[in-house]
Amino acid sequence: MATEVTTQDVESAARDLLEHRIAAVRALAKARQLRLDKRAELDAAEREDAAAFAAAERAGWTPDELKRVGLDAPDRRLPGRPRRTRRPRAQPATASLTNGATALPDGDEGRAAVLGSAAGARG
Repeated sequence: MATEVTTQDVESAARDLLEHRIAAVRALAKARQLRLDKRAELDAAEREDAAAFAAAERAGWTPDELKRVGLDAPDRRLPGRPRRTRRPRAQPATASLTNGATALPDGDEGRAAVLGSAAGARG
């Protein structure tokens, strides 16, 4: 007993099978687009938060003060020039001695002796 198979029946059965798979891909595409939309919203919210934090700092608040009131620094900072770290001023390499002569940095004692003897020969 052979049953008849028509092209139309085969195509219909294949479409039924594919429709389930296409529905899954359709749902995935919608979820992916929602994720991309939410990520863009999050990026905008993070930029707004960083701008508000920077405005608070310009208004005189320090990051430590903001943290004490429950407002931690944002995870992302606004793009721009990074802040310079302040370094203590370096001490001058030479120091004036009581007799008016100038002391040289360590390691230059030999040169100091030559300079001292030259100064003594002139005077």
